[in-house]
Amino acid sequence: MTITMAAPRDFAAAYLNDGTVKVAGFDVTPAWPERGAVDVYTSAFKEPMYDFVILPLSNFLIAIDKGLPLVGLPVFIDVFFPQLGARVNKDAGIEGPADLEGKRVGVRGFAFNPAVWLRGALADMYGVALEKILWVSAEPNSLSGVDVTRAPGFEVETAERPLDELLDAGELDAIFWDRGGPALTDQTAHLFADPLQEALKYHLLTGVQPLNSLLIAKKAILDANPGLGQAVVDASDEARERYYESLSDEDNHMGLPVKWLRGNGLFPHRNGVAENRTSLGAIVRYAHAQGLISRSYEVEELFFEGAK
Repeated sequence: MTITMAAPRDFAAAYLNDGTVKVAGFDVTPAWPERGAVDVYTSAFKEPMYDFVILPLSNFLIAIDKGLPLVGLPVFIDVFFPQLGARVNKDAGIEGPADLEGKRVGVRGFAFNPAVWLRGALADMYGVALEKILWVSAEPNSLSGVDVTRAPGFEVETAERPLDELLDAGELDAIFWDRGGPALTDQTAHLFADPLQEALKYHLLTGVQPLNSLLIAKKAILDANPGLGQAVVDASDEARERYYESLSDEDNHMGLPVKWLRGNGLFPHRNGVAENRTSLGAIVRYAHAQGLISRSYEVEELFFEGAK
């Protein structure tokens, strides 16, 4: 029986995609669609296009909350700091996070994982009243067609044009992009004067290194193949070690300078439940507080039995 696994062609997953690293003991075929992640993400709420697929953390939590027959593997495809993707219009009068209250903020979907992370961080770090912000959601997005709930008090509109156009035109006051976001224009600026320093401050105060996406499996595939989950984790760990060994201080990793990451103890980042428990607890708390999931989940509930 051939088992299919989504494996992007970049970062550590590239070693799985090209067959350099194989899943020991199982016939696992790596795959990746031509249109990329968008097809993988959207398929998970209908019929996952592969036996193992990738989902943003917030999407995964929503899928679990809806009772879909999916289970997580503690393999985190990419990590990031959403503070780097926060942009403001220079004329919006936003000097700091508190000034976002009463403003129109664009996001690539209300439940867009970087937006969930940054909203939680802003509430934690600065006491920002998230319900006082009007959220403007781009369509389509990775949760289009999915019934996404939100906590009382959150107001969301749908963007009629691309978010970057709206920000430049002053029709949005800010945007929360993923990773570093697009280049600044004459009309835009970072929310934080020093995004890297802000990201480090958040990490030092909370112990969190935000997780963007993870590998998940159809529950039936793991049930039918004892040991498969751990074998995939082991292969992913090997691929990660090969990738890390290939990077120098001068390289960029997921939108961040490797030298900066290493110098602040943020690199290399390891897979695993224990290694990421603090970050996983944070995203569950944020998603629950924002009304995306109906209850708070214990970290162990998210992964296959025995995941470490």
